[in-house]
Amino acid sequence: MFLEYTSLIIPTKDRPKSLKNLIESIEGLISKLNEIIIIDSSNKENLEFTKKFVSKFKNVKLIKSAPSISEQRNLGIENCNMENKFLMFCDDDIIFEKDSINIMNDFIHSNENYLGYGFNLIEDYKESFFDNLKKHKFLEKIGLYNSKPGVVCENGWHTKNCNLVKNLETNWLSTQACIYRSSVFKDSKFDTTLGKYSYLEDLFFSYNVFKKGKLYICSKAKYNHKNSINRTNFSFGVQEVINRHKFVKMNNFNIKKFYLTMIIKTILSLINVFIGRIYYFPKFLGNFLGIFLCISKK
Repeated sequence: MFLEYTSLIIPTKDRPKSLKNLIESIEGLISKLNEIIIIDSSNKENLEFTKKFVSKFKNVKLIKSAPSISEQRNLGIENCNMENKFLMFCDDDIIFEKDSINIMNDFIHSNENYLGYGFNLIEDYKESFFDNLKKHKFLEKIGLYNSKPGVVCENGWHTKNCNLVKNLETNWLSTQACIYRSSVFKDSKFDTTLGKYSYLEDLFFSYNVFKKGKLYICSKAKYNHKNSINRTNFSFGVQEVINRHKFVKMNNFNIKKFYLTMIIKTILSLINVFIGRIYYFPKFLGNFLGIFLCISKK
């Protein structure tokens, strides 16, 4: 089984009960993993809670760290057994569905030539006006979006790769639940310059891997993520523009189409304010400032 040659890396911060639920969702398979590395930036109380419930597992390493999801993942990489064939990453608040790991095991053995493998996120997601707008054929025609999942478009935006009904060869993988061959990490690490939220860190990393080899998502290897966060604060509004701009520049995407898309998103945030969703106003201001900062850098 691939687990015998796998290091599982889980960054966490002050969500010990969620982490416990994740571990329990795969408890029957934990002993088969070569090692589990938990990189914990929690406060003292939550760290002690985690120490107690993982103490029964002989193959778990618990490492204290500063908060930064990218730095925590990199710390996990630095402390893992690089003789293993695979490195697996999970967020601390996901839950694997029954048999997902076994299904992924069969999938990997049947598809040995890929560099990365993703699990299929199953979510109950209500599409917003912007989501529906993105699907308009005109936007796809001019390269601002794509109706297919797992695509990175000309403007640097990536399409969703969840709720899949069939296996998908993809341009990017979510680090919520994925597996990479350890050879990937000989010259690749997660970007630690993406700010407080490490926004788009999985896109930056996985797209770089995609340029070297194939990535695949197994549709039947499912997981859930109930802790969805809709960030509308000012600092995130700034960061989402700056990080996307950096991704576009690094990969030589169409900068004009990036700005056009970002302006559309910013206008939509303002429209949300006008229809009574005042909590979008800080994000609108952040997006506006982010666009200004990106243009001024030029």
